[in-house]
Amino acid sequence: MRIATAELIRELDRRTIEEVGIPGAVLMENAGRGATRVLREQFQNLQEGPVVLVCGGGNNGGDGFVIARCLHEAGIESEVFLLAAPDRIRGDARIYFDALDGTDVPVRLLKDEGISEDVLRRWQGASCIVDAIFGTGLARPVEGLYRKAIEAIEAARRPVFAVDLPSGICADTGKVLGTAVRAECTATFGLPKRGLYLYPGAGHAGRITCVDIGIPERLLDELGVREEIFEPASLVHWLRREPDTHKGTYGHLFVLSGSLGKTGAACLCSESALRCGAGLVTLGIPKTLNPVMEQKLTEVMTLPLPAGKDETLSSGGLEEIKEFASSVKGLAVGPGMGVNEETGHIVRALWVDVDRPMVWDADALTLLAGNPDLRGKQSAEIIVTPHPGEMGRLIDKPVTWVQENRVEAARSFAEQWGVVTVLKGARTLIAAPDGRLRINLTGNPGMAAGGMGDVLTGMIGAFLVQGMEAYDAASFAVWLHGAAGDLTARTLGPVGFLASEVMQSLPRQFRELLEEQECSPSD
Repeated sequence: MRIATAELIRELDRRTIEEVGIPGAVLMENAGRGATRVLREQFQNLQEGPVVLVCGGGNNGGDGFVIARCLHEAGIESEVFLLAAPDRIRGDARIYFDALDGTDVPVRLLKDEGISEDVLRRWQGASCIVDAIFGTGLARPVEGLYRKAIEAIEAARRPVFAVDLPSGICADTGKVLGTAVRAECTATFGLPKRGLYLYPGAGHAGRITCVDIGIPERLLDELGVREEIFEPASLVHWLRREPDTHKGTYGHLFVLSGSLGKTGAACLCSESALRCGAGLVTLGIPKTLNPVMEQKLTEVMTLPLPAGKDETLSSGGLEEIKEFASSVKGLAVGPGMGVNEETGHIVRALWVDVDRPMVWDADALTLLAGNPDLRGKQSAEIIVTPHPGEMGRLIDKPVTWVQENRVEAARSFAEQWGVVTVLKGARTLIAAPDGRLRINLTGNPGMAAGGMGDVLTGMIGAFLVQGMEAYDAASFAVWLHGAAGDLTARTLGPVGFLASEVMQSLPRQFRELLEEQECSPSD
């Protein structure tokens, strides 16, 4: 599902009006009527009390005026509370404000009376409050009467229906601009706005329904909409297998992982690759740790390598590592690897000299952050999978900045370094070097536990060695990782499950996904 920024929506509206010839008033009518349909579908109790519409003076308020008229036509009582002075309402919104004169829908001017106790009582008695205050154009913190209105909507404790996006949420980043409406449902227009899916905005949007207002599909193609909510349907065929295949068909992954005290990362990464269908997995491990790994790992092969003094990989084994890497389909590098001088020497050589697709995580990313001169010098497709702290080190920014600017951080790193970038966290982002961006919606807070990233790294590596393009491999693995976490939470409980249990849920998740696709009408 494609998504949009505020700038893109403005351009789509402009071209629809100027080039296609659909008047803006028609688009507003379509938006208001479509939102009314969603409102009536989502809220079954609208006859139990008046629908309160809190409207600004711009186009979002105009959508609200259309909704008020449509509710009146349906015999549903409604009342408009206007935050702007009537003489400030312009353009298409003015058309629909004036149209209310032909109805008995009451309009109260909050610009004059403010949020009085009587107003608050009316809102508390509503069956639903419709938020039609701000649309996509809001770019600064909410102040004055508008802030008081949003706070009063919260204080009324009634179900809230947001028009286009919850007022106070930045359409592009999901940031709360001072204060914001918290809706049970949002009807968004044309294309969903990116900020509806990024936290904290995602926590304010509730259920999201996109309303078609008449923007031609060809304009989306011509403008090159390059952002989307990832959906797995186009990649499910990778899970289907022909009967005459064998382990060699599905690739060989070389995992470089593990050090003293961090052998668990090596196990999780290696085994999750097998759980995701890699035909063969070999773990490159310091030879001093190999005996315990031989006992721990049954299906994973091991390659004992020279060990340094602190039982990490020694740079003395670099030529053996490079030689073995040339014999496999892809590599997973970094979980529990260690960050000393010798491992740093190894990762520099892998980045520059190895021409197999790779996924880099954890300690490999910490080492990469200390080697900014490697930018642009890789010999193969590389996927990096930083959490916000690792991303902060990679771009020399505080974690708080990364979290407030997640799209900018992921996209700029991907473009500047020429790598697919997976910025982990709630609503993980996958950014490609060519500017494409995907947002993942699967996963849950119970996955905030050690080892989850190691599982994801192995999963991505598995899809790489099966021949999947890097951007798709990262996207599919991230979606499946979160979906398996959701399945585990439903099965075991919302908190306390382990990364290994998410990994063990993968075959069942694959089965459910395949069965869902087989039952889909589109198949």
